Amino acid sequence: MAETKNNPLAVYCSYCGAPAEYDIVHQEYHCGYCGGTTDIHEPVQRLGAWRDARKKEVLRDKSVAEEKCVCRNCGAEVVIPEGEAMGNCEFCGGKFARRAFAASELPEVIIPFVLTEDEARARLTEWAQKNQKQEEAKAVLANIQNLRGYYLPYELIRGPVTAEAERMETFSDKKYHVGGFLNGIAVNTSKQLDNLVLDAMEPFEWTAARAFEFAFIAGQRVKLSDIDAKKTEARVLEEVEAGFRPDVEKQLQTTGVKMRMHAGDILRLPALLPAYVLKIGPVLAVVNGQTGRVAVSKTKEEKVLSWLIEPTLMTLLATLLMWLGQPSIELASLTAVVFGLIFFTAFSDGRGEEFRRVVFKTEKSRAERVQSKLNVTQGEDTIEDTAAKAVFMEPVGGEMVPVKISFYTPLRIIVTLLGAIVFNTLPAICAWLIDTEGVAQYQYNVVWMVLTVPITVILWIAIGRIRIYNYPALEQILPDGGTKSVKADDARNISPWRLFMDTKEALGWGPFLAAVGFFLFMFLGTLGAILMPD
Repeated sequence: MAETKNNPLAVYCSYCGAPAEYDIVHQEYHCGYCGGTTDIHEPVQRLGAWRDARKKEVLRDKSVAEEKCVCRNCGAEVVIPEGEAMGNCEFCGGKFARRAFAASELPEVIIPFVLTEDEARARLTEWAQKNQKQEEAKAVLANIQNLRGYYLPYELIRGPVTAEAERMETFSDKKYHVGGFLNGIAVNTSKQLDNLVLDAMEPFEWTAARAFEFAFIAGQRVKLSDIDAKKTEARVLEEVEAGFRPDVEKQLQTTGVKMRMHAGDILRLPALLPAYVLKIGPVLAVVNGQTGRVAVSKTKEEKVLSWLIEPTLMTLLATLLMWLGQPSIELASLTAVVFGLIFFTAFSDGRGEEFRRVVFKTEKSRAERVQSKLNVTQGEDTIEDTAAKAVFMEPVGGEMVPVKISFYTPLRIIVTLLGAIVFNTLPAICAWLIDTEGVAQYQYNVVWMVLTVPITVILWIAIGRIRIYNYPALEQILPDGGTKSVKADDARNISPWRLFMDTKEALGWGPFLAAVGFFLFMFLGTLGAILMPD
């Protein structure tokens, strides 16, 4: 409880004062102690009233000054450097805060430095020595003495967010509803620094946050926030999208995802957070001044190739089906080439080349000082991760419920493979059932497969694959963390019969009946060739 009370982003129950957790399904804060609910608007209103009172109090502080001012202690003229929040009197040591900083960019919380500059330099040097083959590491080692500590401007964000997500393929028209809760992400508000790199040195430990006072930053370098409210909100949504993206890509099984983010009633607290910064041309290296985590930008982007997995598997499956009908290396190679061209062309539809920026980063860490000695522990569970987690929501029984999404379930894979195999070997199967004299020559089934293998591919690309992605299999996430299989209110059956009927609808009655007649003719001809080879 003590740690929660120290968290500046904690929300408390309106009835009993206990910590309240956000309920994504009902979109309200729920108290686990008394069962009470708190409307999502209420914490925002409380924070606004506190913020106004706090700003008036700080502006009355005599140490707040204009960019150029006269020291109240000794009368000397003091100039606050451009872009800095604090100034020092060189004669008497007086400290001044820029009035613009106090009036419009007033931080409400601050996390003090834990690492000294030498300790941060040692952490960054250790990373560079372990990665000395990288060009970025060489640049860091050559310029390590230029590492400097700053209190950087941030906004701490807590509250609900939603998103619409969809696969980038042009065939898919399914829009997925995603909800989430920001449990205290930090968004940098300085346009001079790369937010992606700063994000990689998180998380911070919010229980160490303190209410802001000018005494904390006396003698320290402090960067001012230099982006407006609109750009700040855009950056918040960009960071939330980056936090959602791994979960969304994993669920949708593709890196080609488009998302549209929407922020709800969120708590936003301006803050100053400690960081050591080293800028070398395009390379930005940072060390978390509280936890010691290191992040370094990579100068080159990486090309995303994971989308190639699906067409590769489909090409191999088509080749396998042809091999089953006629074991021939030449025929299998020709099949791989032909269907490889078809699948890779189809699966690249709607997608261009994708590149991702990469950031080197060490493991999550916690830094503690014991008898003046710094101890840094590392590991995934070392510190609570406040990154946004995406939860998919689908309509089930008339209400939106949290679900897990999957496309290629074991049952769907088995049914699809069996359907393809049976369809492409149907004459051979029928011949085996009625061949009582053992005269069947099953290699003649290849005549049927010359027709059905391309048809199988076309049906899969034009109908089957679309059904798979537009009507995913769902498991509802239950309150106790368990799951149960459910069907969305807008779901449709994707059974072989449903695919058969969709084909009829796509072709129309005339062409459909003609196609059925042709298939029947080919089937009987192939069956006769197998049973009466002479």
